[in-house]
Amino acid sequence: MIKVLFVCLGNICRSPMAQIIFQNMVNEDGLENQFEIDSAGTEGYNELYHAGVHSGTKEILKRKNIPFFEHYSRKIRKNDYDYYDYIIAMDMENINDIENITGIDKDNKIKRLLDYTNNPRNIKDPWYTGNFEETYEDVTEGCRAFFKYLLLNNKLEQL
Repeated sequence: MIKVLFVCLGNICRSPMAQIIFQNMVNEDGLENQFEIDSAGTEGYNELYHAGVHSGTKEILKRKNIPFFEHYSRKIRKNDYDYYDYIIAMDMENINDIENITGIDKDNKIKRLLDYTNNPRNIKDPWYTGNFEETYEDVTEGCRAFFKYLLLNNKLEQL
């Protein structure tokens, strides 16, 4: 079982988008039994209010015909570091915040999603930019590259 945790700031836009897109990729390849996929945020304010997936994220997923499910924001916990195999952040600030919560990345588990691509970079937060299309494109690119990484490095059993 490969355990993946996607992380952004508030866990209502980017990280649940990545969770949903990656879960759909896994499901389409019939590999859902090989994964546990979740998402979290580095801040806990949305968790306090039981905030769900942002309407802009839901709208772009609908427009792209990607089935989605409700997810309620939660803050990353210290023990998530030991539990998950991959902790995938959306930007460098997220990585710094994750390490402030979980401790130093001694096992090299924490990376940005777009670090798996040929063009490593941060994924902009649509909460601030309003550009959910750009975020969708970046998240999809990163999820495809991460999935390919897992396939190429024999992390998955092909059916």
